[in-house]
Amino acid sequence: MQISSNLLYDRSAARMGALMTTATKLQTQIATGKKISSPSENVAVAQQLAEFDRKDADAGAFKTNLDLAGSLLKQADGTMGSITEQMQRATELVNNAATDTLGASDRKVIGDQLQSVIATLVSLGNTNDLRGQPLFGSAAGTPAVIDNKDGTFTYNTAPSLSEVPIGENGLSIQPTETAARIFTSGKGDTLAMLSALATALQAGEPTGEKARAAIDSLKTASDQVSTVQASVGARAARVDLQQNLLTNASVDRAELRSTLEDTDVTQAYTELSKTMTILSATQASFSKLSQLSLFTYLR
Repeated sequence: MQISSNLLYDRSAARMGALMTTATKLQTQIATGKKISSPSENVAVAQQLAEFDRKDADAGAFKTNLDLAGSLLKQADGTMGSITEQMQRATELVNNAATDTLGASDRKVIGDQLQSVIATLVSLGNTNDLRGQPLFGSAAGTPAVIDNKDGTFTYNTAPSLSEVPIGENGLSIQPTETAARIFTSGKGDTLAMLSALATALQAGEPTGEKARAAIDSLKTASDQVSTVQASVGARAARVDLQQNLLTNASVDRAELRSTLEDTDVTQAYTELSKTMTILSATQASFSKLSQLSLFTYLR
């Protein structure tokens, strides 16, 4: 009788090699906390993790833009509120100047007060943002509103401000407003109109006729300011919504990444213990089988 042990040895060695490879892999997963140590181990999962990395990088850039846009819009909204208050003050002064019972000297005082309102509006229009740039101006850094001291005003703002990307698929938002849009209505230049009226009142305008003629234009100008402020507020709300969506998407992506990538340590320890037990038993069995000979078999 001839007994060949080559096949038995080969099978046992292959079995032990596979068990040792599994044990090493489990030990690595426990040590690193990751299921995959190289992309070749699971190409599909590696590709998905790479996509997560890209989305995380994009989300970081979007978050930076959202934080900046949110801050600028919040500042713009607050400043617009102050501009609204000044427009309300201007309306009160113009309505007082339109009263028949006032004399020229009274209207001169109102004219001085109106000039003060104009100066405040110019100052608010030239507010700097958190970066030190004109909040309602252009990227060039020039003042948004220039009082030419001749009753006219120059607005150094672009026709429209550039938008910043805040999400995928080209989602973007305009982070602030232009002084030109704030102070220009269907009735023309608001500051120039107020300046002309203030000059007339300071000159002793006797009847209040010019003040009465300006009331309609002033209402239109105030409505324009309210419209712009509402637009700013709507964009700020949109930024808040997008920030929440971005945060939720990042959390969901992190959870899915953890499911694909992170090691379940408890399960890994259980599998390692089981693998080491089987390996030990296999090694013991192989050791006994390797000692067999024909005489042992015949006994």
